Amino acid sequence: MAIDAASADRRPGADPSPPPPRRRRGPRWWVILLAAVVAVAAGVVLVVQLLPDPADGPAVAGVTTVELRGNRFHPAVIQVKPGQTVTWSFVDNATTHNVKGTGWGSPNQASGTFKHAFAAAGSYRYSCTLHVGMTGRVDVVASP
Repeated sequence: MAIDAASADRRPGADPSPPPPRRRRGPRWWVILLAAVVAVAAGVVLVVQLLPDPADGPAVAGVTTVELRGNRFHPAVIQVKPGQTVTWSFVDNATTHNVKGTGWGSPNQASGTFKHAFAAAGSYRYSCTLHVGMTGRVDVVASP
């Protein structure tokens, strides 16, 4: 005797409705969001690494004032004589910056100036620690 599906539902003790089919669960939304954030962050780091470093350019001789504007140092590389003082002018529309070198540096500031004298010959790299890629260099030479 064959029993069809319609008559099976009418048997005593039979479940009146079959269970709904199980849905396959997809990835949670936060996993997708996390993967997207990681991908964007990795892309930004890669692009920043591939950009040329402004502090590797040629030095501008005789300049003792550097402006901070557009999230850059202008000029990025200067050449001065030993004992000269370099002045950094913060003129970037109230954007907060700093100037940090090894053993010296300015506070975070949005306006005004910062001065530092370079006594010994050498090449002094510095950066704004608040903005990636904002770098500069002071070359101190006896005769520019």
